[in-house]
Amino acid sequence: MTDHRSGRPGPVGVVRRRALAVSAVALAGLQASTGVTAAQDGGHSARAGLHWQLCSTTAVEWPIKNDTRTECAELTVPMDYEKPEGRKIKIAVSRVRATQGKTREAPVVSVLGGPGFSNISDSASMTQRGLATLNTDRDFIGLDLRGSGYSDHVACEEKPMNEPAPTAPEKTVKKAVFDQQAEFNNRCAAIDPKFVRQITPENAARDIDRLRAALGVEKISFYGASFGTAIGMAYHSLFDRRTERMWLDSVMPPTRHWPTMDAETEAVGEGNTASPFITWLAQRDAEYRFGTDESTVRQRLGDLRGELERKPRAGSDGVRLDGYWAVGQFIRSQEEWDDAAKNLVAVRDGGTPPAPRAAKDAAAAEDASTTVRPLGLGKPRSRFNVLQYNAMFCNTAPASRGFGDLWAAREARRKADPLTGGTEFSPWCAKWPLNAPAAKPARGDSALQLSGHLYEVPTPYVWAEQARDATGATLLTILDDGHASLPVSPCAEKAITFFRTGRKAEGTCG
Repeated sequence: MTDHRSGRPGPVGVVRRRALAVSAVALAGLQASTGVTAAQDGGHSARAGLHWQLCSTTAVEWPIKNDTRTECAELTVPMDYEKPEGRKIKIAVSRVRATQGKTREAPVVSVLGGPGFSNISDSASMTQRGLATLNTDRDFIGLDLRGSGYSDHVACEEKPMNEPAPTAPEKTVKKAVFDQQAEFNNRCAAIDPKFVRQITPENAARDIDRLRAALGVEKISFYGASFGTAIGMAYHSLFDRRTERMWLDSVMPPTRHWPTMDAETEAVGEGNTASPFITWLAQRDAEYRFGTDESTVRQRLGDLRGELERKPRAGSDGVRLDGYWAVGQFIRSQEEWDDAAKNLVAVRDGGTPPAPRAAKDAAAAEDASTTVRPLGLGKPRSRFNVLQYNAMFCNTAPASRGFGDLWAAREARRKADPLTGGTEFSPWCAKWPLNAPAAKPARGDSALQLSGHLYEVPTPYVWAEQARDATGATLLTILDDGHASLPVSPCAEKAITFFRTGRKAEGTCG
């Protein structure tokens, strides 16, 4: 059950994760010379070893059809920046030149989501979004972060989970999910632990600064969205003097800790969504018999959820009727409230609800598709690297690696809110075997602008407030529930003005 609007797994999607095959994709021929002369290329990147070629004719399975503008190259960087003369890795980068030709304006580097996803075509995506006008006099630059896409990465597949019985208690199900993730983390990190340990937002920022130098520019501007904001904050902390202007939309928290993030997501997620349904049920007690006031309805639904958690049942077509199934009914869309209420009544009275055709189709689609994890922007344009996703979060987060801690945090949220608390459970750092230092969020002199969407779920608004407080940035509040939707909102002009003039935007918009 995935919330396709937000790209975030719903309650059932977190529990019933399917194996996700991660295959290596090769970037062929990027080291070959294009014949671009120093004069044509401004004399900078050619001397630095960036040999640009059209991505559509160079990159295997380039995702954009009929693309005649985006150029690709490979950048060589240290695997470990503490040992700059040691092992080297390749980072795939892209460029869409300014339409006015040679420009002296700072290029705009963009990272529009992730982790795990390929970001190299973000430069091309920017030309189709609300900030496209900046491309008249600024090059757009993109890259695949280390460990993903066309850049050097480790290919490792998740194994199918040993599915507990349909009537297994919730804790047993969560432990199976945790154990599957722990097995993956330890097996796949062991393939190349020295490399995997270096997959961090800080090293991605260092790679971007090597790219800045290779482009022959003193400063870059940066546009980040969703997890791209974590990369931006790392760059701001490490390379403030090399930043002209930076805008971060749908902001990650400056300190990333899964149990805390789950709690903050729940605070604006399922609970708020369930409230209108509770009001509706209270007005229809004669039909559904859950109570005539909202307090009673909330308590009875919470009791039903608790009963199903303790003793799950097997429903039609093998559907697991458990606490997550109940929450899934509480948060259905308004046009489905009658069906949801009838399903809850059937289960409350000891029966099983029918499996509607739409639910069967959705279950089949989930089995056939790859898991969409939180913080990515829609479907990836190329294969998704699970190991890079986990490494980006877990290397610099020593906490939340044990099942006991995760389950205790989940139970505390469950107790505080019996209706929908504890619906989030993020086991991605299960027994993660590696550690790496994180850069402390820092204040700086460069222009840093944040935008947070007041009602969105994947990256809650409170994270933007935390980032503002940690960095001293200016925060614009966008009055919608969109995720990373600034470029298609009425507020896009403020970002264009910011990149052109440095004028920051405060207050509200939208």
